Amino acid sequence: MKNFFYIVLFYFLSFSTASAHVKWFVDSEDVIEQSHKMTPFFSINSKEVIIWILITLVAVIVFGFLDKIIKAPKKLVQFGIDHEYSINRVAQIILGLFLISVSFIWKIIIVPDIQITNTITFILSIIQAIIGLMYILNFYPRIASIILLGFSIGVGILNGPLAFAENLILVSLATYFLIKNSPVDSKIFKLNKYSVEFVRIGTGVSLIVLAFSEKLMYPELSLAFLQIHDWNFMQPLFFWFNDNLFVLSVGFAEIIFGLLFIMGYLTRITTISIAIFFALSVTTMFIQFGAWEVEDLVVYSAAIILLAFGYGSTKFFKKDNS
Repeated sequence: MKNFFYIVLFYFLSFSTASAHVKWFVDSEDVIEQSHKMTPFFSINSKEVIIWILITLVAVIVFGFLDKIIKAPKKLVQFGIDHEYSINRVAQIILGLFLISVSFIWKIIIVPDIQITNTITFILSIIQAIIGLMYILNFYPRIASIILLGFSIGVGILNGPLAFAENLILVSLATYFLIKNSPVDSKIFKLNKYSVEFVRIGTGVSLIVLAFSEKLMYPELSLAFLQIHDWNFMQPLFFWFNDNLFVLSVGFAEIIFGLLFIMGYLTRITTISIAIFFALSVTTMFIQFGAWEVEDLVVYSAAIILLAFGYGSTKFFKKDNS
């Protein structure tokens, strides 16, 4: 049973190698304006979609069953308990590096749709970089988290609820570090038992939203990305596996892993697998095209937390008394 699980896990995660945040690599507004609803894609009644829906249901059920059987290594659990402060510092530093990188390398404000093109956005980028530096130096990280939450809310106001939902992983990390850096006797720290769950659910929701916003509802974005970067590695193996089917498969793979994170099933195994394949994605993009997927730093920050602490102390805000 365990061998079957790892084979299925590898199959699904092989798609994540090509699961770049495509809006960072294509002009999303231009692509949508020119191609939305004009790009041939699958309908909800397509057999391919129905098959993937069934695969999703089966995968979640199987992972839920295996979650009751496969237990986290005791040494890893104890390591997380013994080194909680150091683990949080590493995750916090990586988040800080992300904020500095998007400011000076990508020249954007959190999301690719807000580019640094004028004095106001330049000032915001400096503030964004300062937040990152505060995280790295552990200088008033609580204040840095509050400002980052404000930035995220501002993105939602400027770019709409979809952009906010896509970046819930960033919101959840800001919330996590706000809780962890709050005084023990504060009202905010009382949420500490839910802190990992915030990250886990935020990561899961972000994956699901991106599956729809960049693949299933707006397939033209991922198809435009594939025209530039030929990452459909399935087609050489199966000639009938065209780009449309590849985009559909990547979208549903993201949904599956999003659901696994939300449900808290085998969180450590899912996390370490996604981290490995995201690393492969970053390496491939850098070597082949000279572009660095800096947005993956957010994933690594969350991955460190989830790998160390698993699903956390609660599932759906209910204590696990087992």
